Amino acid sequence: MVWQIVAIVSGAVLAAAFLFYIYRFEPFNFGFTDVSINIDTGSREDKKILTILHLSDFHLRRSLKGRKVFEFVRTLADGEYDFIFITGDMVEATKNIDYLISMLSPFRARYGKYAILGVHDHYQKAFHEFAKNMFKRKRRYGLKNDTVELAAKLKEIGIEVLRNESRIIKTGYDGQGEIEIIGLDDPVIEKLDFKKAFSGIDRIEDGDIIDESGYREVESKVFEIDRRGVHRLNKKGRLRLALLHTPDSYALSTLYMKDVDIVFSGHTHGGQVRLPLLGALISGCRLKTRFASGLFYFKKMVLFISRGLGEGKYTQFRCLCPPEAVRVTVYNTGGNVENF
Repeated sequence: MVWQIVAIVSGAVLAAAFLFYIYRFEPFNFGFTDVSINIDTGSREDKKILTILHLSDFHLRRSLKGRKVFEFVRTLADGEYDFIFITGDMVEATKNIDYLISMLSPFRARYGKYAILGVHDHYQKAFHEFAKNMFKRKRRYGLKNDTVELAAKLKEIGIEVLRNESRIIKTGYDGQGEIEIIGLDDPVIEKLDFKKAFSGIDRIEDGDIIDESGYREVESKVFEIDRRGVHRLNKKGRLRLALLHTPDSYALSTLYMKDVDIVFSGHTHGGQVRLPLLGALISGCRLKTRFASGLFYFKKMVLFISRGLGEGKYTQFRCLCPPEAVRVTVYNTGGNVENF
């Protein structure tokens, strides 16, 4: 009888400790991750060429978690960055836009600050919609957020929201080569428009776009790992970057076809729940769980997916998957790689 009581009490203590860990420790265990991306520009000079602050998935609300995200993000404002990229799910409701603006207003970047939209920026989900989405992906939700107001207020503090748009930075990554930035709207809710996104920098044909039914035909080619850990520019003198909130395989396949060099994404929260040896249990989109977070060199493209900083209001937990902001430093290898 005593041992039964001890077992019950021990089980209850362990359960309480686990719940505390996933709800009150891990979601607040913010980290500032340093990531290096090695590229071969063709130049023989080995040097650092870009510093990028990558922020994602604030899910900003006026709650305890929201206040902690706000405080942590503000600690990064004094850093020196060439670019700041924000890859979506910034707010969950229009009423929190001003809170977001207050959080981001101190940030500066040498070449520019760019953001894209995620599902939560477009829509405020009701609980029944969230629950249905767990079983069948929804493409629309009832309550729309004011994305026009969001983009306008971000513009006032120097952050440009790219909604299927591209920009060319003439000053370049080494004082000579150009940088192209393609900002894509979210594929999950059918806001993605590749033709519009590339219209300012490149011609895109129907055959270049991999649709949702055809990506598996090229998937093995797109996600072929390059174990050298160095990416050679797809076109000399041009560094092509893409911002994509949801790293769905069909969208990544089209970016592969269009010679994008580096893709920055969020959305997955790193899987949000990871287990030892198994890693992420889900990716939250049509992407293999092995790619749910981190840096990946593929044969023609580099993919970086951030674990993000927040969580949705109905899933405020994390397990072995702490939130992060990321400083990405891009280095030129000086051409010290073998040919493909």
